[in-house]
Amino acid sequence: MSQENAASKQPLIRFVNRQQMSWRAVDVERLIGEDHPARAIWTLVGRLDLSRFYQGIESSAEEGGRPAIDPQLLISLWVYAYSQGIGSAREVARRCEYDPAFQWLTGLEEVNYHTLADFRVEKQQELDELFTQVLTALSKEGLITLEQVMQDGTKIQALASGGTYHREGTIREHLERARQRVTEMGDPRNEETSPKAKQAQARARREQQERLVSALEELKL
Repeated sequence: MSQENAASKQPLIRFVNRQQMSWRAVDVERLIGEDHPARAIWTLVGRLDLSRFYQGIESSAEEGGRPAIDPQLLISLWVYAYSQGIGSAREVARRCEYDPAFQWLTGLEEVNYHTLADFRVEKQQELDELFTQVLTALSKEGLITLEQVMQDGTKIQALASGGTYHREGTIREHLERARQRVTEMGDPRNEETSPKAKQAQARARREQQERLVSALEELKL
Protein backbone atom coordinates (compact mmCIF):
# COMPACT_ATOMS: atom_id res chain seq x y z
CA MET A 1 0.00 0.00 0.00
CA SER A 2 1.40 3.40 -0.91
CA GLN A 3 1.98 6.09 1.69
CA GLU A 4 -0.61 8.24 -0.07
CA ASN A 5 -3.31 5.56 0.25
CA ALA A 6 -2.35 4.89 3.88
CA ALA A 7 -2.62 8.58 4.73
CA SER A 8 -6.05 8.92 3.08
CA LYS A 9 -7.51 5.84 4.78
CA GLN A 10 -9.98 6.87 7.47
CA PRO A 11 -10.31 4.64 10.54
CA LEU A 12 -13.77 3.32 11.43
CA ILE A 13 -14.68 4.32 14.95
CA ARG A 14 -17.71 3.27 16.96
CA PHE A 15 -18.46 6.43 18.88
CA VAL A 16 -20.18 6.52 22.26
CA ASN A 17 -23.89 7.32 22.07
CA ARG A 18 -25.16 8.58 25.41
CA GLN A 19 -28.53 9.69 24.03
CA GLN A 20 -29.93 6.19 23.62
CA MET A 21 -32.21 4.33 26.02
CA SER A 22 -31.01 0.98 27.29
CA TRP A 23 -32.83 -1.88 28.97
CA ARG A 24 -30.75 -4.56 30.62
CA ALA A 25 -30.90 -7.14 33.36
CA VAL A 26 -29.26 -6.03 36.61
CA ASP A 27 -27.87 -8.26 39.34
CA VAL A 28 -28.67 -6.05 42.33
CA GLU A 29 -26.27 -7.83 44.67
CA ARG A 30 -23.38 -7.02 42.35
CA LEU A 31 -24.12 -3.30 42.20
CA ILE A 32 -21.80 -2.66 45.15
CA GLY A 33 -18.89 -4.48 46.73
CA GLU A 34 -19.12 -6.69 49.77
CA ASP A 35 -17.37 -4.07 51.89
CA HIS A 36 -19.46 -1.11 50.72
CA PRO A 37 -20.72 1.17 53.54
CA ALA A 38 -24.32 0.80 52.32
CA ARG A 39 -24.27 -2.86 53.35
CA ALA A 40 -23.00 -1.96 56.81
CA ILE A 41 -25.68 0.71 57.15
CA TRP A 42 -28.46 -1.69 56.15
CA THR A 43 -27.24 -4.34 58.61
CA LEU A 44 -26.75 -1.89 61.47
CA VAL A 45 -30.14 -0.22 61.01
CA GLY A 46 -31.77 -3.66 60.84
CA ARG A 47 -30.42 -4.48 64.29
CA LEU A 48 -31.98 -1.41 65.90
CA ASP A 49 -35.33 -1.36 67.64
CA LEU A 50 -37.49 0.29 64.99
CA SER A 51 -40.84 -0.76 66.43
CA ARG A 52 -41.94 2.85 66.98
CA PHE A 53 -41.58 3.53 63.25
CA TYR A 54 -43.75 0.55 62.32
CA GLN A 55 -46.54 1.34 64.79
CA GLY A 56 -47.84 4.28 62.77
CA ILE A 57 -48.36 2.25 59.57
CA GLU A 58 -52.10 2.06 58.91
CA SER A 59 -52.22 -0.73 56.30
CA SER A 60 -52.15 -4.29 57.59
CA ALA A 61 -52.48 -7.88 56.40
CA GLU A 62 -55.86 -8.11 58.14
CA GLU A 63 -57.41 -4.85 56.94
CA GLY A 64 -55.55 -4.46 53.65
CA GLY A 65 -54.44 -1.18 52.17
CA ARG A 66 -51.42 -0.12 50.17
CA PRO A 67 -48.19 -1.63 51.53
CA ALA A 68 -45.98 0.97 53.17
CA ILE A 69 -42.32 1.40 52.35
CA ASP A 70 -40.24 -0.35 54.96
CA PRO A 71 -39.00 2.16 57.59
CA GLN A 72 -35.70 0.28 57.65
CA LEU A 73 -35.24 1.24 54.01
CA LEU A 74 -36.17 4.90 54.52
CA ILE A 75 -33.85 5.18 57.51
CA SER A 76 -31.01 3.45 55.65
CA LEU A 77 -31.45 5.73 52.64
CA TRP A 78 -31.27 8.83 54.80
CA VAL A 79 -28.28 7.58 56.78
CA TYR A 80 -26.36 6.80 53.60
CA ALA A 81 -27.40 10.12 52.08
CA TYR A 82 -26.20 11.99 55.16
CA SER A 83 -22.91 10.09 55.06
CA GLN A 84 -22.47 11.50 51.54
CA GLY A 85 -23.47 15.02 52.51
CA ILE A 86 -26.89 14.83 50.83
CA GLY A 87 -29.81 16.39 52.68
CA SER A 88 -32.40 16.98 49.94
CA ALA A 89 -35.25 14.49 49.54
CA ARG A 90 -35.39 15.25 45.82
CA GLU A 91 -31.70 14.50 45.46
CA VAL A 92 -32.05 11.22 47.37
CA ALA A 93 -34.91 10.22 45.06
CA ARG A 94 -32.77 11.09 42.03
CA ARG A 95 -29.87 9.06 43.35
CA CYS A 96 -32.18 6.07 43.70
CA GLU A 97 -32.57 6.15 39.91
CA TYR A 98 -28.89 5.78 39.02
CA ASP A 99 -26.52 5.55 42.00
CA PRO A 100 -25.51 1.89 42.61
CA ALA A 101 -25.50 2.20 46.40
CA PHE A 102 -28.96 3.77 46.53
CA GLN A 103 -30.20 1.24 43.96
CA TRP A 104 -28.86 -1.61 46.06
CA LEU A 105 -30.63 -0.29 49.14
CA THR A 106 -33.96 0.06 47.31
CA GLY A 107 -33.61 -3.15 45.30
CA LEU A 108 -34.22 -0.96 42.22
CA GLU A 109 -37.64 0.04 43.54
CA GLU A 110 -38.79 3.66 43.14
CA VAL A 111 -38.96 5.79 46.27
CA ASN A 112 -40.93 9.03 45.92
CA TYR A 113 -39.30 12.15 47.30
CA HIS A 114 -42.56 13.09 49.06
CA THR A 115 -42.34 9.85 51.02
CA LEU A 116 -38.72 10.55 51.92
CA ALA A 117 -39.41 14.15 52.97
CA ASP A 118 -42.60 13.37 54.91
CA PHE A 119 -40.93 10.55 56.82
CA ARG A 120 -37.95 12.75 57.71
CA VAL A 121 -40.08 15.71 58.80
CA GLU A 122 -42.77 13.79 60.70
CA LYS A 123 -40.21 11.74 62.64
CA GLN A 124 -37.58 14.47 62.93
CA GLN A 125 -36.91 14.31 66.67
CA GLU A 126 -36.61 10.53 66.76
CA LEU A 127 -34.59 10.37 63.55
CA ASP A 128 -32.13 13.09 64.55
CA GLU A 129 -30.90 11.02 67.48
CA LEU A 130 -30.99 7.75 65.56
CA PHE A 131 -29.04 9.21 62.62
CA THR A 132 -26.49 10.70 65.00
CA GLN A 133 -25.90 7.38 66.74
CA VAL A 134 -25.60 5.38 63.51
CA LEU A 135 -23.30 7.92 61.86
CA THR A 136 -21.17 7.98 65.00
CA ALA A 137 -20.74 4.20 64.95
CA LEU A 138 -19.92 4.17 61.22
CA SER A 139 -17.43 7.02 61.59
CA LYS A 140 -15.71 5.44 64.59
CA GLU A 141 -15.19 2.21 62.64
CA GLY A 142 -13.79 4.11 59.65
CA LEU A 143 -16.63 3.02 57.34
CA ILE A 144 -17.51 6.60 56.42
CA THR A 145 -15.87 9.99 56.72
CA LEU A 146 -17.66 12.98 58.16
CA GLU A 147 -14.79 15.31 57.38
CA GLN A 148 -15.57 18.00 54.83
CA VAL A 149 -13.92 21.08 53.39
CA MET A 150 -16.00 24.16 52.70
CA GLN A 151 -15.85 26.26 49.55
CA ASP A 152 -18.18 29.25 49.14
CA GLY A 153 -20.84 27.59 51.24
CA THR A 154 -20.73 24.39 49.19
CA LYS A 155 -20.13 21.13 50.99
CA ILE A 156 -17.43 19.15 49.22
CA GLN A 157 -16.59 15.76 50.64
CA ALA A 158 -12.95 15.37 51.55
CA LEU A 159 -10.96 12.78 49.64
CA ALA A 160 -9.39 11.26 52.74
CA SER A 161 -10.12 7.56 52.94
CA GLY A 162 -11.24 5.51 55.91
CA GLY A 163 -8.82 3.53 58.02
CA THR A 164 -6.76 4.52 61.00
CA TYR A 165 -7.32 8.26 60.64
CA HIS A 166 -11.05 7.91 61.19
CA ARG A 167 -10.57 5.48 64.05
CA GLU A 168 -8.53 8.04 65.94
CA GLY A 169 -10.15 10.32 68.47
CA THR A 170 -12.65 9.65 71.18
CA ILE A 171 -16.20 8.44 70.70
CA ARG A 172 -17.31 11.92 71.80
CA GLU A 173 -15.45 13.51 68.90
CA HIS A 174 -17.14 11.16 66.44
CA LEU A 175 -20.46 11.90 68.13
CA GLU A 176 -20.00 15.65 67.77
CA ARG A 177 -19.09 15.35 64.09
CA ALA A 178 -22.12 13.14 63.49
CA ARG A 179 -24.41 15.55 65.32
CA GLN A 180 -23.02 18.44 63.28
CA ARG A 181 -23.60 16.54 60.03
CA VAL A 182 -27.24 15.86 60.94
CA THR A 183 -27.74 19.55 61.79
CA GLU A 184 -26.05 20.71 58.57
CA MET A 185 -28.39 18.70 56.38
CA GLY A 186 -31.29 20.99 57.26
CA ASP A 187 -34.83 20.67 55.87
CA PRO A 188 -35.13 17.76 53.40
CA ARG A 189 -37.79 19.67 51.46
CA ASN A 190 -35.28 22.32 50.43
CA GLU A 191 -33.43 22.00 47.15
CA GLU A 192 -29.89 20.95 47.77
CA THR A 193 -28.07 23.55 45.74
CA SER A 194 -28.59 27.29 45.45
CA PRO A 195 -27.38 29.22 42.36
CA LYS A 196 -24.33 30.33 44.33
CA ALA A 197 -23.58 26.77 45.39
CA LYS A 198 -23.97 25.52 41.82
CA GLN A 199 -21.46 28.12 40.65
CA ALA A 200 -19.04 27.02 43.34
CA GLN A 201 -19.48 23.38 42.34
CA ALA A 202 -18.87 24.22 38.68
CA ARG A 203 -15.74 26.13 39.64
CA ALA A 204 -14.55 23.21 41.75
CA ARG A 205 -15.04 20.84 38.78
CA ARG A 206 -13.07 23.17 36.48
CA GLU A 207 -10.26 23.42 39.01
CA GLN A 208 -10.20 19.65 39.36
CA GLN A 209 -9.89 19.27 35.59
CA GLU A 210 -7.06 21.79 35.56
CA ARG A 211 -5.24 19.84 38.27
CA LEU A 212 -5.68 16.62 36.30
CA VAL A 213 -4.29 18.23 33.14
CA SER A 214 -1.37 19.59 35.14
CA ALA A 215 -0.70 16.13 36.59
CA LEU A 216 -0.68 14.61 33.10
CA GLU A 217 1.77 17.25 31.91
CA GLU A 218 4.09 16.43 34.80
CA LEU A 219 3.99 12.76 33.86
CA LYS A 220 5.28 13.64 30.37
CA LEU A 221 8.42 15.21 31.79
